[in-house]
Amino acid sequence: MLEFEKEHFEDLNYYRNIALEETVETDREYHRHMIGGWHNSSVGLFVKKDALLDELKAAAKAKDYGRMQQIFFTYNKRELSWHFPKSCDHCFIAHSVIPYLCCADYGEIYNACPEDLPLAANGNPMLVNATSLLQCILYKGKYDEQTIIANAEKYIASKDGKWYRAYVACFLAILKEDAVMLSDNLQIICENHSRRGYLTAFGKFHCQYAYGLVIIARHNLPEDIFHKVRLPEHKTFDKGYMEWLYAGELVRQSVYNYEAPFEEFDLVYEMPLPKTMIYQRYLNEDRLILSSRKKNAYYINDEAMDAQVLDYVMKKLDNIQ
Repeated sequence: MLEFEKEHFEDLNYYRNIALEETVETDREYHRHMIGGWHNSSVGLFVKKDALLDELKAAAKAKDYGRMQQIFFTYNKRELSWHFPKSCDHCFIAHSVIPYLCCADYGEIYNACPEDLPLAANGNPMLVNATSLLQCILYKGKYDEQTIIANAEKYIASKDGKWYRAYVACFLAILKEDAVMLSDNLQIICENHSRRGYLTAFGKFHCQYAYGLVIIARHNLPEDIFHKVRLPEHKTFDKGYMEWLYAGELVRQSVYNYEAPFEEFDLVYEMPLPKTMIYQRYLNEDRLILSSRKKNAYYINDEAMDAQVLDYVMKKLDNIQ
């Protein structure tokens, strides 16, 4: 385990004091405040990324893949907040959850993308196309695949950024069982990965998206097709780590030990992803300014998903006590 940096420990204590002050009724309310802070990067309740990057570089140099997985997990479970932008539906799943598969159980993809979700439709075209394709991959035969494929092909032929079009193309290749198309676009993703300005240095060091896409392909392509997929040749992709992932010896634990009084954070790391919940926020609104499209659109239901996390944490804490 790593020791907390001084600033991180001070941030934890600062927010705990705020949570204690704002809690007026129950323990559940206190833990809601604490976990809410865990999702709020402006408060600082996150592991300092420079320290994690140093750890990751050392583990990568030593080919210590078990350590790499735990470091990826520490970073991704914190970064993978289900507090997606409130202006769209679940279209962020294909972009936000795929990197998480480079360090967590594949089965959690079905929590993030359960079968009862309608198709992604409300958001950025790249995200909508990628998530719609993912839904078709996971639940073959449920959706109008030809329409979704046609929309994706139109997007891939657009003038959007090369990385984003290649990302959508990877999902399309998996759905169409095209090993060559998948191989070519995985290579493009890795070659253009570090040019994405909004990524942290930690995020740029290895292309976690490529790892996650290969995991999706491995679980959904016929074996003979998957064996034809060429893994990327690039410094951001370690084939040895990819092979290690296939064994599935994953650790669900942060490299930091959140002991009492911060044990809820260890529990959030421990629990699987909550089931994605959406709702039609404006369905019963009578305001004239709302279009029919907006009234019928779906949005992420943060409160319902937070409740799942709190239910898990409170049950575990009760058992501990």
